[in-house]
Formats: sequence, structure tokens, C-alpha cells
Amino acid sequence: MLPRALLESNLRTVGDQVVPRYLTERDHPWLQALLTDRARFAGRTLSELEAQRGVPLSVPAPKSKVRVAACVLDALVPARAVSVLRPAEVRWRLFHAAAAPSADRAAVVRDVAASLGVTPEELESALFGDLRGERRIESVPDDLSPSVLAARTNFAIAAALVRRSSAVHITASGDTEALVYRAYRLGLICAVAPLGTASRIAVGDGITRIPGGADAVTLALSGPLALFHHTEVYGRALASFIPALSACRDFELVARCKIGRGPALTQFVLRSGDPVFGHTAAPPAESSFEDRLALAFSRRASRWELQFRPVALDTRGEELAFADAELVHRGEPTRRWHLVFVGFWTVEHLARRLRALTAARLDRVLLCVDEKRRGRDGAPPEHPQLLLYKGRLDPRAILAKIGA
Repeated sequence: MLPRALLESNLRTVGDQVVPRYLTERDHPWLQALLTDRARFAGRTLSELEAQRGVPLSVPAPKSKVRVAACVLDALVPARAVSVLRPAEVRWRLFHAAAAPSADRAAVVRDVAASLGVTPEELESALFGDLRGERRIESVPDDLSPSVLAARTNFAIAAALVRRSSAVHITASGDTEALVYRAYRLGLICAVAPLGTASRIAVGDGITRIPGGADAVTLALSGPLALFHHTEVYGRALASFIPALSACRDFELVARCKIGRGPALTQFVLRSGDPVFGHTAAPPAESSFEDRLALAFSRRASRWELQFRPVALDTRGEELAFADAELVHRGEPTRRWHLVFVGFWTVEHLARRLRALTAARLDRVLLCVDEKRRGRDGAPPEHPQLLLYKGRLDPRAILAKIGA
């Protein structure tokens, strides 16, 4: 996430709204100069690069934009330790050998290097290879162009604002089913409702437009600042959700953000057409949880087949929701349950989802809730369709809950 001071320097305030100073085509010349300058440091140490910080580029450029672009470039072209040896072990061996009476430094380095199967020069290079300043700069990727760096930088600004939000409202149309499922897969605390052809809705203190169309939806997401725990992890998940908006025909995101040190919140608006996309597709949600659970089912519940596929749940139009998997009995295919793996949650969030299931009479849906991802204090509601677990979900607990 961008540092607060760096973020603030690339914002302007219009009323109660912050507007990012996005990079545009006019910034491409100095972005190319920045990339060329960084390419010169490939293979050199991070301390050498940092010694050149502040040196003006060969092309005139706004300082605040250069600083934020350079910060993004640091993440895209990182510095890494290159030694195959463990620096701590190298130091211990050298110091131990040097403790011998009348030890000659050159001879000690030569002997220790020989014992490790490396040259004295490689040994010297590895001696302090774990220090931050000794890391080596990677090469600039061939596909990292000024336009890509501009989009990456603009996305970083938008993501930093969203990660400092208490609430996010999104209205969208076009491929919204994939958008909603992405939110569920990331485990975001989210209320989703269809909008039909509605055109306006109140958000916070103002009115925001809603993209029209029969497939229009609204997503009300909790921001990281609304949680008591997991704010950093949740913030990363929320930021990684933003690229999914690019697949929509039209969208508007309104976030209530805390930028300064005071308690005041300000509004940030991101709309379709803003220059924050085009650099990368939305990454797939993590599947390691699914892999572990599928393996556990194959070992402990072989009579049941666990099929991971998104299934839209018919909640009678009250809320859009998905099940992540379907549990089917191999001998009796009519015996089946839908499983919903709840990510981050609050007590209010769980209660709302359970009410939707009850109202729609979806009695063969089981919400699997990790207690470690609780967002607020308070006891979760008691409900026959709610399964609580900590860290690892046991198939036997699922079967016991459904009475199998």
C-alpha cells in the first residue's frame, strides 16, 4: 500500500471528495525516462539505487507523480538477495576460523570458501547478502512500458484509497454475475441486490448514478476500517477485487475514506473509463482451501462427492448469492447440499445472510464460517444452517451438521 504522505501528495480535494492526480499520456515521456534510468541499475545494489534518489530525471516531471511512480516501480522491479549461501552461516564460519591464533584474513577467506565450494569473491559477496542495501536490482521487464507503468500507478492510488475506506458502494451493469461471485470468492463482507432499471440511489451524504439495465446490481461492501481485526488482510482482498470491475459494461464505485489523521471521512469515486485498468486481469481467487477440503473428503467421506462450482442461489430477488460447492451423495444423487464458504464476516453480516436463506426456504444450504475471520466482537447467531470452525474445516463436521 502506498504510504499516506505519498498518497496525499497525489490527491486534490473538491468539496468533500478527493480526486486522484492520475497519470496520463502527457506523463509518458518522463515515465520512459524513469524506466530507462531504472534499467541502468539492473544487477547493482539497492544502496546504490537509493543513493541516486532525488536526482532529477532527464525529462521535466512533477515531483509528487515521480515519487509515486517510483514507489510502484520499486514493487514491479524489486531488489532481491542473490547469494546461494546463507549469510549468517558464512559470517559464523569466517569469525570462527578467524579466532585461530595468527589467522591471516586472506587465508581464512580462501579456506572457508573452499570448504563451501565457492570462490573467495563469492564468499565475500555473500558475507552481508542478507542486508537490505546489498540486495540486487532485477532487470526491468520488456513489457513494462510507460503506459503500463501509468496504469499500474493509477491503480495503486485507487487501491490505496479503497484500503483506507470504511464502506464501499458499487453499482454496476454487464457481466455482474462474475463480479458478484468474485466478491464472494474473496470473502468480502458484501450485501448484493439487483436493481433492474433503477437510475439513482443515495450513498452516504450524496446521490450517485446507477448504470441502467436489467442486469444492474449494487454491492455494499464493508471497508477495512469497519473491522476490528484483519484490516490489512481484508484491505488486500478488497483492493484485489477492483480489477474485476473492468469486465463490467458500466460501473461506479463510491468509497468513504479516511485520508488524514483526524476522524473525518472523505469520498472517493471510481468510474468506468477512469485510467486504472488495462495493465492486468483480475487474478483468480486462491484455491488452496478447496484443494485441502477436496482431499479431506476423498479420505474421510468417500460416499459423498464434493463438486466445486459456483451455483447461483434463488433468494427470491432479495439478494444475489452464490454457493461455492455442491455436496452430492454417490449412492443417492437426490441427496445434495450447497456449501457456502464465508470469508470475512461480522455478526450482522451472518444474520442477514441467514435471514435471506430462511425467507427463500433454502434449507439445504450450509454456511461454513471460520471463526478466525471474525470482523467484530460478538457471538455469532445460532442456526441449524451455520457451521463454525477454526482454521481447518473437517468433512466430518459438515456431515454431522447435515445429518449424514
